[in-house]
This record gives sequence, C-alpha cells and structure tokens, in this order.
Amino acid sequence: MIPPTVPVPSRSALTTLLLASALTAGLWFVPMASLALYPLRLFVTFIHEGSHALAAIMTGGAAEKIVVLPDASGYTLTGGGWGILIVMAGYLGAAAYGSALLALARRPNTARFILGLSGVIVALLDVFLVRNGFGFGWGVVIAAGLILAARRLPARIAELTAMFLGVQCVVNALFDLKTLLGLSSGYGGPVSDAVLMSQIIPLPPFVWAALWSVLSLLILGAALRPYWRRARPISSH
Repeated sequence: MIPPTVPVPSRSALTTLLLASALTAGLWFVPMASLALYPLRLFVTFIHEGSHALAAIMTGGAAEKIVVLPDASGYTLTGGGWGILIVMAGYLGAAAYGSALLALARRPNTARFILGLSGVIVALLDVFLVRNGFGFGWGVVIAAGLILAARRLPARIAELTAMFLGVQCVVNALFDLKTLLGLSSGYGGPVSDAVLMSQIIPLPPFVWAALWSVLSLLILGAALRPYWRRARPISSH
C-alpha cells in the first residue's frame, strides 16, 4: 500500500518568493521608491512591447519598430500577422514572462541563467526594434544591469533578484490591467490594446480587459504551483 502524502510548501524557494513579495509590498511605503523601481517598470514595458513584436513575427507578420516613452508606456508598429494574437500578446506576454521567472527561479543556477537571458532579450529588442533615443538608452542600461547581475551576484542573491524581477513583472502587468479596466469602461478613452481588440472582435473594451485580467491570474496561479510539492510519504508503523 502506498503511504499517504500531503502537499507542503517547498520551503527554501517559498521563503525566497515571500521575501521578494514582501520587499515589493514594502517599497510601496518607502518615499521615492518609485524612482528606484523605474528601470524595472521600463523592463516590463520592453517585455510588453516585445511580446507584441514576437506575436507578429510568429504569425507571419513583421515587427517594424518599438518606442518606449518616459512615462513607461510604449507602442509597437507591426505589419501583417494575426491581429488578434498580436494585440492580446502585450499584457498576457508580460504576465506570462513574470510568471515564468517565478517558476524558473527556484534554483540559483537557473536564476542566473534567466537574469542573463532577460538581459539578452532586452538587448536584442534594443538593437533591432527600439527606434527612439530614450528607449534605446534605457535598453542599454537595463540589459547591461541584468547581464552584470547574472555574472556577479552570489547564487542566493541571484535567486532573490530573479524572483523580485518576476514579482515586479507580474504586479506591474496586473496593475496595468487594472488601469486598463478603468480606461476601457467606455469607448471614449485613449486607444489601448483593449480598444484595438474591440475593433477586431466587436466586444466592449472592458470585456477584453477583464478577460485578460482573468487569464493573467490563471497564468500566475499555474506558475506558483511548483512552489508546493508533495512531502515525503508519511510512514506508518
């Protein structure tokens, strides 16, 4: 007979995740902390816009340029491809990338790799697609910082850094979706991804924003499942 098992947290990884989450929450109460987090906010913008570009290329279209603006917004110009996936890819891509960071950063060696990979991704976007001076300059800074962190940080600090980056990515994506829900309550607001989506499939922008929010939470939930593993079987006498 197979002994029963009980689900318990994977303590080391879970502790690091909780620390990264607590650090994220604590920074909300630190004056001027938004300035320190500004590069991370821009990193999320790179991932968001890069997701649009990747979706265009993967569906047979082309990515023409990315522009990253000082208020941490941005836009991507594409040609061809499947418009539905291209528009959806921004918010869902950012949430999925952050969730992937959380799922993969459980091991220090993997954490170093994904920090370096993130730096390479930003560098490639910067060189091949970013077409404004502000975005290009910050792309260099962010890419160099991530690659340097991957090479120089101690293993445990690299793990914490990767998880903190993942938490920031997910939190910013969800807050962007919360803002989008507010902006998408009617058709009179600025042109957003939800408005563009409503032009492809005629549902209210609010519906698309709400759907993306739910999907982002499901992606996050799936990414966090590995932090809970089955304990060793309970022996019986």
